[in-house]
Amino acid sequence: MLGSMLPVLELFLRILLAIIFAGAAVSKLRNIGEFHGVVRNFKLLPEALDGIFASSLPWVELAIAGFLLVGSGLHRYAGAAAGLLLFVFAIAMAVNIVRGRREIDCGCFRDGLRQELSWLLVARNVVLAAAALFVASQEAPATMAFANVALASAAAAISIVLYFSAVQLQALRQKA
Repeated sequence: MLGSMLPVLELFLRILLAIIFAGAAVSKLRNIGEFHGVVRNFKLLPEALDGIFASSLPWVELAIAGFLLVGSGLHRYAGAAAGLLLFVFAIAMAVNIVRGRREIDCGCFRDGLRQELSWLLVARNVVLAAAALFVASQEAPATMAFANVALASAAAAISIVLYFSAVQLQALRQKA
């Protein structure tokens, strides 16, 4: 039974990661100046590189999102790239937490969603990186029943809605 569900799990993770990367990219592109400030605030890159990184990253994230949804084997490279980026982001957050700089924004999403650095965000990125590496290790099935595609898509969308709802509730709780 578990073996027959692996392709659905893999598709769910591909769609989930694609939504995350596309959403992050679009929000950064809409607020590129603000995102440049976030990158600069991490204080991990030389000043000469932080602008290049800030303007390039959203396009890399969009490419990863698109290739995650392609079934011709490119999803494996996209999964590996996503896993690598997510691990780099986790390390960048951890370095700043250890430096005592928890108050800075993680830079994950713009559009008013400010998330201060925390070990929970580091853990989230490590889990997502592991999921991306799982995707990179899987062959895409030649075909999949429409019901399984619909199930994976709905599960990914619901997961995103639940995550952002939890983040908003946490933000409200902190303001109270």
